[in-house]
Amino acid sequence: MVRMARLALAMLLVGAAPAEVASGVFRKWAASDRMPLDFTSDGIRIHVAALPCPPDEHTDTTCSWEGYNNRAAVTVTAPGMVPVTIKTGRAGAYARLAVVRFDMRDPRPGVIVESQSGGSGGDLTVQLLVPQGRSFRTLAFGEERVDHVQGEISDYPRDLSGDGRVDLVLTDGNFDSVFGCNACTPRPPRIFTVRNGKVVDESRDAALRPVFLAHMALLAPLCRTDESDRNGACAAYVADAARAGRFATAWKMMLRHYERGKDVAQVCSVPTSAETHYRCPEGHETHYRDFPDSLRAFLTRAGYLPLSSPARSRQAHQRLCPSPVAVQ
Repeated sequence: MVRMARLALAMLLVGAAPAEVASGVFRKWAASDRMPLDFTSDGIRIHVAALPCPPDEHTDTTCSWEGYNNRAAVTVTAPGMVPVTIKTGRAGAYARLAVVRFDMRDPRPGVIVESQSGGSGGDLTVQLLVPQGRSFRTLAFGEERVDHVQGEISDYPRDLSGDGRVDLVLTDGNFDSVFGCNACTPRPPRIFTVRNGKVVDESRDAALRPVFLAHMALLAPLCRTDESDRNGACAAYVADAARAGRFATAWKMMLRHYERGKDVAQVCSVPTSAETHYRCPEGHETHYRDFPDSLRAFLTRAGYLPLSSPARSRQAHQRLCPSPVAVQ
């Protein structure tokens, strides 16, 4: 009888132990489930639990109408390290977490915390807990228009550039609904890494061109098709080409196949933000005559093309990108 009781207690303790997850594999915590999440990976223990609804119900987005907090406290504990607790993103519907080693030369793992908004756009913010001495340093991106990212980091992120650092592949949220419908516009990859204690967008690194070439191969048939709503695919295809060193060839292909008379972007002359749903304030939009014209202006503003030097490239710019028609 005593032996059976001990066995039952042992089974209970085993069942209560946090699950062991392979390094690089993401676990999901959904606010709507209202359940904590516990797991260990590569020696790190992670505990995720919803925050209580605060007295000011407008502080967190679901307290006022759902009765639970969409944000969670993430506590990270590792041997020899000071425990740290952070909050998931304010607008996240769910979170994804994984333990990774950001730098192959550093044996200490860190943690990726994605806060996903969900929906067709899939906006997100990312917090990286990077080991620094005996503590973790929190690095965040995805909160501002300049680093507006979507998608999700795939399991087992790896070093794609060969520099010994893990590369985190997401997609460029700046393409959201710019050229046609949201679902009609693929997003070019955006690739980030941690270097010298900072998150760096390394999408321009020539070593990463194979990533963009592979994405171009997926988009080329979509741009060449005769079906309607193909301009979004053409836009992403040309953006990929700019990163892959194939811009001139891709631009010529786009000029042959884009859908005429549709999807002219209205480029905003002032920064936008998540608070305004990235909408341009009235009076600050510049309208363009056709899709190629607006595409070139958009790619320049989004950082895919350099600003043209008036002395060296005015003639080429006027040939490929006529002057915009300003809004009255």
